[in-house]
Order: sequence, then structure tokens, then C-alpha cells
Amino acid sequence: MKRKVLCLFLCALLLTALVSCGAAKPAAAEPAPETAAPAPVQTAAPAPTEAPAAEPEPTPAAPEPGIAYREAYMTYLGIFTALSEEIDRRVEVHNGLIEAANPDTYYMNSSYLMQVLTPYRAAYPALGALLSDDSTGTAAEAMRAYYPDVQLTQAGPGCYEAAYTYVDKTSGAEVQRQGRCVWECDGAAGSFRVRAYVDDALVEFTEFVPQGGGRYLLYSGPDRILVDMDGDSVAGFAFARMINAAPLGAFAGDVRLNSLDDADFFPDGTAEEDWIVSEPDAEFILVLKDGEAVYTGKISQDVLSATGEKTGVNWLDIDPIELLQ
Repeated sequence: MKRKVLCLFLCALLLTALVSCGAAKPAAAEPAPETAAPAPVQTAAPAPTEAPAAEPEPTPAAPEPGIAYREAYMTYLGIFTALSEEIDRRVEVHNGLIEAANPDTYYMNSSYLMQVLTPYRAAYPALGALLSDDSTGTAAEAMRAYYPDVQLTQAGPGCYEAAYTYVDKTSGAEVQRQGRCVWECDGAAGSFRVRAYVDDALVEFTEFVPQGGGRYLLYSGPDRILVDMDGDSVAGFAFARMINAAPLGAFAGDVRLNSLDDADFFPDGTAEEDWIVSEPDAEFILVLKDGEAVYTGKISQDVLSATGEKTGVNWLDIDPIELLQ
């Protein structure tokens, strides 16, 4: 009996111990204590040094002088040639189609173009074709082929003047003339102006002024032209030729040329297309736009006196002509 009671006591004691162990919950882990930041290491302050010397301001480059007259002239000549060839080609195709359709009477067709439509070829820009600030001697030598006594002087960068004499035989008699020509080139704009004088009277001028974006102005006594270039090809243009019917015999004539007093664009002025296409004193206006060329122009009608003598001329507008292609 004692042995049985002892066994029960031991079992109860063991059970109590097991229950106590299973009921205990594990304590939550406490966060690790923050580690104190290490004290900064004291270092000696660097010894003061002198501020570096300021770098010298770069010397501004001298402005580019731009191109010389001879280079501006070659650009002008290339555009002039391309424009002339484009107009010639279109007029030739247009007239050729009319001739093929009416081989016997084509010249009576009101759309047949008999005028010379190519740009006015001024003489004096070409006379100075070799001009540049470093080759005045070479340019003067070339001019002596035309005017043996020419004296060429340079008034400033891109500005030259030539004085010479020649014999004028246009009237049938030999008349000694005093000639003078002035070339001005703005190298930065790539533009030039040429003025020619005979006995101190202005007889010819030419202005070539880039307008930007591939557009160029060619301006002279008879012509005003804005031409758009696409590389070396003509993309479009507006071209007005002023009335220039010089007096001849009993014919009174009717000259209405351009003037530098009215419009001087050199060195960097810009011209509006309306200044060309709305010109009331143009003998003809030819416009190439979007691949199509249209000609508008005038024909002259003699004005007669009561006795039948020519006393003047009237210019009558014709209907626009769209060039065939």
C-alpha cells in the first residue's frame, strides 16, 4: 500500500513539472541595444592655402572677314546661270508644244512667247570678278584687257573703285568718255553692289543680296528677281522686267527702270515678293511656284497724233499665260 502511494506521488510530481515546462511561453526577443556612434576623430585643420589665380579671360576671336567679292560674284554667277537655264528650258518647252500643234501658224498664237525673258546680264560685276583684298594687282591686270589705262584703288575692306577712259562709238562719231565703277562687298552677308558711271552719270547697277533660307535677290535697272534655290537647282522665283523701250527715231519711247534711290537693299535688306508680282510698270512678270510657271505681261500700243505721227506708247495688259510643260 505504501509502495502504491509513493508511486502515485512521484507521478504527480513529474506531471506537475512537465505541465510547468510546456505552459511557459518564450519571452520575445528584445531589440539589440543601439550601438553608440564612435566619437569623431579630431584631426588638425589643414593649413590655409592661397586661392588659385583666376584664369585670364579668353581673348575674343577677331570677327571673320567673310567672303571676298570674287567669291560672292561666283555665287551670284552660279545662281544667275541656273535661273537663266531654267527659264530658257521652260520657254522652249512651252513654245515647242505650241509649234508642234500649229506648225504653220504657231507665231500667231497669243500664248507664244517671243520676248527675251532671261535675266539682264550686267557687264560690270564681271569686270571685277577677280577682286579680293589680297589680289587687287591681279584684278587690275585683268581689267586692262578692256581699259588699258584703268586705275584701281581700294577704299576699304571689300570696297574698290576703278577709273578709266574709253572711246564711245555708239553715236557714229568717236567720243572720249570717262568711266568709273565701284564695287562693294559685304563679306559677312555675302552680298555685293556694283555701280557704273559714264561721265559721272549712273548707267548701270547690280545688287546681289542673300535673303536667307536659300533665297536670293538679284536687283538691277531693268530686273528685280527673288529666286529660291534647292542646292544648285532653281526651286522657284518671282521675276519682273521693267519697261525699257528706249527712244528710236520718231518713237517716243517709255523707259521706266528701277532706281537705287527707290530701293537699295545692300548689304542685308530683304525684299517682299509682292514688290515684284504687283509692280505696275513691269513689261512682264514671270513666276515659278510649285512647279508651274505663269507669265503676265503687257503689249505696247502706239499713240498717234492727229497727223498720224507717233507721239508715245500705251502698255496694255494681256491675259496670264500658264507655260505648258
